[in-house]
Amino acid sequence: MKKVDRRIWPIRGGAILIGLLLLSGFVCRQNAYRERIIPATEPRSAAALKGYLMLSPQPPVRTFWGYARLQIEGDEVGAEVGAHFVLVRDSILGVVVKKLGMEVARILVTADSFFLLNRVEKTVYAVAQGEFLRRYSLVEGLSLLQCLLLGRAWLPSTVEFQAGIKDSLHQLSGTDGRFLIDYRVEERTFWPRQSLFSQPSEGQWLLQTCAQFRKLPRSDVFFPYFRRIELFSAQSGYLRLEIDFIQIEINVDKSFRFEIPEHYLRLSE
Repeated sequence: MKKVDRRIWPIRGGAILIGLLLLSGFVCRQNAYRERIIPATEPRSAAALKGYLMLSPQPPVRTFWGYARLQIEGDEVGAEVGAHFVLVRDSILGVVVKKLGMEVARILVTADSFFLLNRVEKTVYAVAQGEFLRRYSLVEGLSLLQCLLLGRAWLPSTVEFQAGIKDSLHQLSGTDGRFLIDYRVEERTFWPRQSLFSQPSEGQWLLQTCAQFRKLPRSDVFFPYFRRIELFSAQSGYLRLEIDFIQIEINVDKSFRFEIPEHYLRLSE
């Protein structure tokens, strides 16, 4: 396997890139909203809710492989594709996007870099994590994305959370002065049904809704097979992703190759 070239090229096409990077996303089909959700009746403390949300599944998810049908809609993009996801926890997140059986894009997210191969136009975007987060005012990289993919709550230590009940669900919300996080949590199961991440000063937000929680194969880990994600920023505009997971395996080693062909054009803004 060819070593990934770590030189940095600035990103353009922000709407498509951000959308593809967040394919870890969120959908509910229309009928998924009709499933029974257990309402919250008595308030719980922020510490209690955080404790429930941070409970580690047994066995822990070390690796994740999944195939999903994906719909993308936005100001400048609209497509229905298939996507393969590969996660090695705290190491890499890979995505392969296919249309009519042909690969159209391949994405790699590591702890320090983001890469996108466009197979149609034979181009490559690559950027260091720090520069990517700064340019698009994003909150976090790989650690947040793997939480989104696994349907887990992201609870940074820098945020002071408060608890309450809103819209018949437990609410756990807080801010560090720069970004705001708001979770809506179901009673008894304590699944995060809805998550909002926003940066008011930048005028951008990401709203996630999860549904159809089921146990993963040969596991007691519950996973939202249907999700929706909606996001907006001045750079990317509005984007909506809907994801329907069809097949999933956990803790099974899967290879993920990411090679940059020599003839691919390195793009910059």
